[in-house]
Amino acid sequence: MDAPTQGPTGTDFRKLSPSQNPEPSPARHTCGNRSLSVPAPRPEQSLTCTDAPGADAGTEAGTEGPRDREPHTRLQPAQLTDELDIVWLLPLDDLDYVREGLDITKRRAGRPAYHGRGRLIGYANLHPGALATRDSGRYDRRTFWLLPHDRGESPDTEYRTHAPLEAVDPRTVRPRLPGRLTDRAWGSPLPGPPDAGPA
Repeated sequence: MDAPTQGPTGTDFRKLSPSQNPEPSPARHTCGNRSLSVPAPRPEQSLTCTDAPGADAGTEAGTEGPRDREPHTRLQPAQLTDELDIVWLLPLDDLDYVREGLDITKRRAGRPAYHGRGRLIGYANLHPGALATRDSGRYDRRTFWLLPHDRGESPDTEYRTHAPLEAVDPRTVRPRLPGRLTDRAWGSPLPGPPDAGPA
């Protein structure tokens, strides 16, 4: 069935030039071998994104969070209940901080594969009876690492007087307990809570 060629006023649109056509030309799109005609998109109001209370403010270069907010680790003790021990691959004497996070591994214990940039510094072993935390039969295990631009790895690091969001002092790491930031890990006295000011 042919599409109608006349509008409500009886105008034959086939005889009109594009400049005479009162209707805006639809945008042309294709789906497979078929050509589709859809109305041109309407301009939409732009969206803005604002920080929600409690949202993480990273301390990576260029996204550094407010200095009056006390840095914290992302991990919670409830995520580490199956840990048996912590294995360090390097001496900790010269390390002010390490990055701490959870990694997905095939085994409960032993050195996990590390595919990121930088180098693996340590890892947690899980109890032999620890259950897989994923449908794939894999385990979430804590790992510790450093990137090439971290303090102790590069003389030109931007982390001389602060630290990345994942940073913890390795001397505070214990099985089943997240690491904590210290003045040494932060590179300067830790920022305290903002002044409340006069009441």
